[in-house]
Amino acid sequence: MKIASLVAIICCALVMEGCVKDEGDNATGLVGGQTGTLVVRLTDAPGAYDAVNISVDSVRVHIESADSLNGWYTISRAPAQYNLLEYTNGRDTVIAEASIPAGYYSQIRLHIGGGSHIVKDGVASSLEIPSGSQSGLKLNIQANVLPGVKYEIIFDFDASRSIVVTGNRRYLLKPVIKVASTAVSGSLSGTVLPDTANATAWAIAGTDTSTTLADTTGLFRFKYLAPAMYLLKIVPADVTYRDTVLTNIAVAAAKNTDVGMIHLQKK
Repeated sequence: MKIASLVAIICCALVMEGCVKDEGDNATGLVGGQTGTLVVRLTDAPGAYDAVNISVDSVRVHIESADSLNGWYTISRAPAQYNLLEYTNGRDTVIAEASIPAGYYSQIRLHIGGGSHIVKDGVASSLEIPSGSQSGLKLNIQANVLPGVKYEIIFDFDASRSIVVTGNRRYLLKPVIKVASTAVSGSLSGTVLPDTANATAWAIAGTDTSTTLADTTGLFRFKYLAPAMYLLKIVPADVTYRDTVLTNIAVAAAKNTDVGMIHLQKK
């Protein structure tokens, strides 16, 4: 959306020999003591900034069979920073990957660190993290990690909705993130003509909304959409063209729905 829509995210060693089990973790509910692989990817919806740099100190996941204090596994501990705006319009990057005990994981926690900042009109400003986020941003997931199987989680940030500007021009980070799995998601693509219209595409299914920008050829692509019937709205930046709406677009798991050429009409 693509998040979720903040350019920096997650401290991670892309290749790790294994996860770090936090002291006191509960190993009950695992599948025969075997392990699977969990990969965390980052994508973003576009925002009206030159850059959105987010620092993340660690990534941890929680196995459902343990209580709220135990059962946390750290899959990334080395701080890193990412420009979220580099991962829009279907692009993504791996921010964490590790082997973890097989089992059902219900939560993931992002620890966002200092040094996060935005750049707007060439001017850099600090991005403040609310005190409530210091313990880590918790997100619900549905990851049934099987032995010997790689499972992918997608964090779709929405940069435009994740940054709040106060009256005295302070920038606050209040992350708006969608979480999806490539195992149960599909994609949606098309081409908007003329490409000079600089269109934004909106994919809407009920209250679930994703946005992306068409590239210089007019091509747009939504990755990691939940299977559903979508309304697709094309909004050109060139106001001499009309908005275009397509309805009843089916997106299925593990498939791409290509709506083909969308020719914008003059007002």
